[in-house]
Amino acid sequence: MYKPLVIRLKDGQYQVANAVYREVIPRVLTAARQAQIAERPAAYTLPNGSLDLPKLMRAWQAFWAEDGHIAAEGFHYREAGPHLMLMAFLQRILNGGGRIFREYGLGRGALDILVEWGNERHAIEVKLRRDTRTEGRAIEQLGRYLDASGLNEGWPVLFDLRTDVSWEDKLQMRDVSYEGKLIHIVGC
Repeated sequence: MYKPLVIRLKDGQYQVANAVYREVIPRVLTAARQAQIAERPAAYTLPNGSLDLPKLMRAWQAFWAEDGHIAAEGFHYREAGPHLMLMAFLQRILNGGGRIFREYGLGRGALDILVEWGNERHAIEVKLRRDTRTEGRAIEQLGRYLDASGLNEGWPVLFDLRTDVSWEDKLQMRDVSYEGKLIHIVGC
């Protein structure tokens, strides 16, 4: 008898079994939180129709500081909460004209989120920050992905879990250069 798999073990790595489940699982996990987000997609497009990702990331930071970090605590697996909240936020905004590809790398060093908006592609790497080394590791990992995908810029989103750091210091956005690539660091 056929048994449908949601998660499978392949080459020693756990994977979501198929493309449908890869889309359904995060949508189910984030549906209730996504419904609470009152943002409109049109607010994040430029006059030429391209995505205003800096504006979108600033809105994400404001949402995270005000409500998102509290809502993320509602997920049973605490480590996944920030990641799932970011996906819910992006899905709510991008539903109007973009697509989100989620990578279930599970420790394989794969990119977490790829946003497609028209002909644009935006790479987003998500990390939980517990120490001062997290940022460097995130930039290096994102740099490797950018090289492999032919992209020239990317966005590491760093969720700062350090309790001795103020919200003012956590919520930062700055650009750095890494091996000829533009990296937009988003602190949360």
